[in-house]
Amino acid sequence: MTQFPTDPLPDHEARLSDRARLSALADAGVMETPPEEIFDRAARLATTFLGVPIGLASFVDAERQFFKAQCGLPSDVAADRETPLSHSFCQYVVAHDRTLAVSDARAHPLLTSNMAISDLGVIAYLGVPIHAPTGEPIGSFCAIDTAPRDWTDKDVEILSDLAAMLETELHLRRERDAMQTLAREMNHRVKNLFSVVGGMIALTSRTVDTPADMARVLQGRLAALDLAHSMVSPSLADGRTDAQSLALEDLITRIVQPHLSNGSAQLGLDLPDLHLSGRAITDIALVLHELATNAAKYGALSCPDGIVTITGQIDGDHVGLNWSEEGGPDIAAAPTETGFGSRLIDVTVARQMNGSLNSDWRRSGVAHRLTLPLSVFEAPEP
Repeated sequence: MTQFPTDPLPDHEARLSDRARLSALADAGVMETPPEEIFDRAARLATTFLGVPIGLASFVDAERQFFKAQCGLPSDVAADRETPLSHSFCQYVVAHDRTLAVSDARAHPLLTSNMAISDLGVIAYLGVPIHAPTGEPIGSFCAIDTAPRDWTDKDVEILSDLAAMLETELHLRRERDAMQTLAREMNHRVKNLFSVVGGMIALTSRTVDTPADMARVLQGRLAALDLAHSMVSPSLADGRTDAQSLALEDLITRIVQPHLSNGSAQLGLDLPDLHLSGRAITDIALVLHELATNAAKYGALSCPDGIVTITGQIDGDHVGLNWSEEGGPDIAAAPTETGFGSRLIDVTVARQMNGSLNSDWRRSGVAHRLTLPLSVFEAPEP
């Protein structure tokens, strides 16, 4: 247990505004949400076990604290379920990422002017950080007394155990959401597979002369499709990917190959020497598979004379990949609706890889610009 510091940290506001922390807070899905029994129960238990009038599960962003659970607050504050940081002790627990305690805030140099004293009746305070599943401090589980109090190690132990229960709940919810997303993703992939195989059969039948030739060509394309699909199908058993290393050019070739109706002449590559391993293979394969599937269904790869050109450059600490289509159907305008595949790309690129994808819907063919941190790749040694 640490007593409240006499001064805020020099980077106090920067810590509260940290992009990764705020992103973790948003992903936790607790801000501006209705009360839930599991959080309310923890707050009630804190007041019972510690013998205090107020217990809170408070989540802190850059400007306010939101009470996901509260027990014992004044009725007007309880109805609002939030306060600005001018009324917050919890912000210091989050910024310091440690348990903080004060026996009498009225006599404390940092807290004496905090409006939580006058408006919320906060005199003694004990707060334990609540962490997101990814480890960032996003809130404080706290016990409050309206009279001076010396907190004990047992008080800290009880509050820490209750906070750990809430962290477990957040972790379980994240795992549940991930599995639901995975199920939707797999359903989407299977539907696309049927569509791709159907198009494969139709295209192959127009380019071969005998049933034997058709069987041979189809077998090769289906084998390549199976390999590509295995790269974009995260393991349902343990949620992890193999820690193999694969050249970026090989990955792109394997992903796009099943969608080519006119052989390698439809694919042009000019890429830097970069490799990937682990989760990065699945993430990038997922994006490439979606782009290739769309090109085969609606774009350049839906026509025998269509061409996809993929180039790449290393620019400082980022890698730019350019996907350009020509020779497909004319594009009248950019799509007006966002399907699951597009949302999946956005989540994968932005959240998983901290990158961006920009698309230019030209009449002659779409051009995508994928920008990713160099850290996603295994760059060759200088």
